[in-house]
Amino acid sequence: MKKLLALGFCVGLVMPVCAQEAKPVATNGVMPAAAVAKPAGVVEGEKPNAKQLIWNAGTDLRVRQEVLGNMQQRNGAEQKTQNYIRIRPRVWGEVKNEDFKLYGRLTDEMREYNSPNSPNYRWPDEVFVDNLYLDFYNLFDGLVDVRAGRQDFFGAGGPVYGAGRVIADGTPADGSRTVYMDAVKATVKFDEKNALDVLAIYNSPDNQFNVGESYPYENDERPLTSIAPGSTDLTEWGGGLYFRSKECAEVPFELYYLYKRETKCTSAKGAPLDGRDTHTVGSRVVPKITDTLSAEFEGAAQAGQKDSGQSTSGYMGYSGLTYRPLVDNTAKPFFTGSLYYLSGDSSDGRGKDGNDSGWDPLWSRWPQFSELYAYNSIYGLGYWSNLIYPSASAGVDFAPGHKVSSSLGPMYTAVEDDLGGGDGNLRGWLGMIRYDFPLAKNIFGKRGELYGHVTAEALEPGDYYAGDEMMYFLRWEINARF
Repeated sequence: MKKLLALGFCVGLVMPVCAQEAKPVATNGVMPAAAVAKPAGVVEGEKPNAKQLIWNAGTDLRVRQEVLGNMQQRNGAEQKTQNYIRIRPRVWGEVKNEDFKLYGRLTDEMREYNSPNSPNYRWPDEVFVDNLYLDFYNLFDGLVDVRAGRQDFFGAGGPVYGAGRVIADGTPADGSRTVYMDAVKATVKFDEKNALDVLAIYNSPDNQFNVGESYPYENDERPLTSIAPGSTDLTEWGGGLYFRSKECAEVPFELYYLYKRETKCTSAKGAPLDGRDTHTVGSRVVPKITDTLSAEFEGAAQAGQKDSGQSTSGYMGYSGLTYRPLVDNTAKPFFTGSLYYLSGDSSDGRGKDGNDSGWDPLWSRWPQFSELYAYNSIYGLGYWSNLIYPSASAGVDFAPGHKVSSSLGPMYTAVEDDLGGGDGNLRGWLGMIRYDFPLAKNIFGKRGELYGHVTAEALEPGDYYAGDEMMYFLRWEINARF
């Protein structure tokens, strides 16, 4: 019955808009790139009928192996070494004309663990609806575009909103298997340089549109939004306003207000976990200082309350300066120095006693600047809070599609909370190197591509942790899109 109700809700979102008229605009959809098929009956050189339906479909496959070792947990505990291969096939289809686009995608993901005593996923595992949304364009005399249904706010080019520090992943507990949110996004286009997104978001702890069972959960749903390790019944909803302006081309900026509700839930041991309401206001500015020098600044403040009556607050700040020298060859180097700050709380990052002053990452529990550190579960999986991180980054873009990037810096807690098992606030020195590369393009005419990356990260523990073994994360990945 719950799945039928959820399906009715999603259909109710997308069906009434099919009759709207408009013309196409660029959107932030995240489907794999593919050439659009020419409508049947169109003569070469003839402009197709704007009302004529265009059908398209495709598939993609991601294969990756990941190894995670010596990850420190709460109070000196250490996560077992993980070594597994992840296989994620997806198929998608769309129908559109200048008035609307209906897009859907089905996904599955299996894992093969190489670690002793680790369960292996079955083939197939759980097939489910990963995306199902409807775009309709230029309503109210061209003022508004709308996307309604299950959609991603993270695409091949990165986060849709800013650098992904407040909005990126709606299903953090299943890793990168999915990132969708059940949402409605209305974009108000004031002119070509100024636009306001009005967001309404609802994230359930389980996927209502699935076939089969996700191993090893059997009859239980795989949790998608759990916040504390082992919690399975957290629902998140909210929304807000996100304004973007390029009125001044040299100083583009963004302003946002976001509200998020986290419901009460239970831990793996059955202990109740408090619900909370969080209000966030922030801004992001990306000025171009010279032809070679650019900057990025983002700041946000939070206020709210838990169901128990505790007040909450939090602060986030980022500043970075990037230098890209003007060079005539194909290699384009860059250098960045940055500082990232997230407020913390001295009790446990959630404020067991007194008020909670730790930063709530909202819908941004994804890797951000580190794959390795996203596995830190001291505050919850991918829960970014209580952090001071100065770092230096360098890299080079060379030849089409090739990129090498690296970073290094010390990580500190903003407030000592004694949860790492040590007696200090230095989490350690984090280093990363990554190489992205293409393999093949236009495999079948104008369609089909292969690409991949390899990455390695290491964190030399500081006095915040009880253990002193180096934490590490390794990955290779190959993607195919058709």
